[in-house]
Amino acid sequence: MTKIVDPDSLNQATEVVISTAGKTIQLLVAGNLNNASPGSTSGVTLQAVYSFLKEEWKTDTALNKFKFPIQMFTKTDGQFINGWVFADATSRNLVRDAGWTEGANEYAGLVSLGNFDATGDVSYYANVVGYDQAVTNFNKTGNLNESILITGFTGYLKPFLRIEAKTYAEYDLLAEQNIALLEPVLYKFPLANATDIKITETDTNIDANTPYTGMKLNFLKGTLFDTASVTTYAASDVIQDTAGRWAFVTTGGTVDASGVADYTTNGGTAVLNAYDGELQIGANYYAFNRIMDANGGTHGEIYNWLQRQLRKTGTINANDSTTVAQRSGLTIDGNVAASLGFFTGDQFSSGAGLAITNFIAGSTNNITQRDVTVDGGGVDAVTLLPVTTTSRTYPFTAAGSLDFSANLVAETDADTIYTMYFTNANGNLFDSAVAIIVNDNSATPITGQITASSIAFDFDYDNNVQGGRTAATDAAVSIVAQGLSGAQWVLATATLTRSVGQAIPINANDERNYANPV
Repeated sequence: MTKIVDPDSLNQATEVVISTAGKTIQLLVAGNLNNASPGSTSGVTLQAVYSFLKEEWKTDTALNKFKFPIQMFTKTDGQFINGWVFADATSRNLVRDAGWTEGANEYAGLVSLGNFDATGDVSYYANVVGYDQAVTNFNKTGNLNESILITGFTGYLKPFLRIEAKTYAEYDLLAEQNIALLEPVLYKFPLANATDIKITETDTNIDANTPYTGMKLNFLKGTLFDTASVTTYAASDVIQDTAGRWAFVTTGGTVDASGVADYTTNGGTAVLNAYDGELQIGANYYAFNRIMDANGGTHGEIYNWLQRQLRKTGTINANDSTTVAQRSGLTIDGNVAASLGFFTGDQFSSGAGLAITNFIAGSTNNITQRDVTVDGGGVDAVTLLPVTTTSRTYPFTAAGSLDFSANLVAETDADTIYTMYFTNANGNLFDSAVAIIVNDNSATPITGQITASSIAFDFDYDNNVQGGRTAATDAAVSIVAQGLSGAQWVLATATLTRSVGQAIPINANDERNYANPV
């Protein structure tokens, strides 16, 4: 069956029951009329009901004695008049492509543009602003075409479509269509989904297994987000000193010139503390008001976990960030929370104002962070999202592994060592007294005991200038390794390029001559 648009498909006492005594119009699931999901392919248009009633009032003398029930303003909106109403909720649920007024109540018609991936996909809506507000499921699954009671709504309606392993969609109707107040008319808006190829885990696995179970979100306090100046600040303001560091105003008051230069030396009356939402990316520091601890996860695992949070009905705010005074304390229900991130190709971008921390080094090049931009208007008071956000990427981190031969691995760990040197760092040559050990991305020398057959390393390709070498250029390296009784000293050479997944084999000959008699 399909949606009825022709009044000839309606019949008195079958699909439509008209009660002059009660002045009601009742629509029945009978004959040609059905109420199956999705709503886009069932029900009857209000225009068809109106047209049917006109024909009946013309031919039925019993009806003609009574005032007509409906006034239509356009083919998609109308008003019940002369005391008439729909008989029941079932009748209203059968109406398509329209909004209307009925007594003191107003109904808006909602039609989704685009296709749901499956007719069983359930969408829902929020009609009160806030991340702690209840939601209501639409009456039918699949592509939307139904009406909802909007009496009492105060200017907010946001439908959501969030299904496991599928792309998400949401639509802030009034904001997107520049509407001041909901009216009893028909609204059309985009709401569609499809298979999300970046989702690789089930809810069950995410809720029960590492690294997911160690991941968490914190929503922080913070207003203003401006460059510091000699002035008076309120508690919870966040400012950046001229050294580039971010401070949280714990106690409101004045900031003097020394505080502007370095917030830790403020001689004013304001109490300034390090801001928990500060994150260093490259040489610079940026501010965020949402923080995710990725618990050593990859960018793909981060996305899987974040999408899972956006379908939870309880709060997703751990509210246990470092500084108690900076915790927002807010209830943030996942199913109405703002987006937490998205993929563009293989590049993951965090949600606006969301910092991803403690992720695996191998994902550094695949993560873009979107900050609360300094002097950009701060944070919206309603959405809690940055008024202005800027995409920030990390300097490129080369990464790879040192792959050791079995004899090196088999040796007692304490009897082994490996070290990576620059072959020539601006004249500082390997095999000389000025040889320089290569630092990893965290400025830690790449050296240690051989504790596994493969040991990962990373390298700040864009910024490493050890020994005066030129940054952002390929680096020739010499890796030495040895055991004592099991493996000879060995030299391996390689070139660190602007890439990841570089595997450097280090194969030592068996040691047959070492002896250290007790």
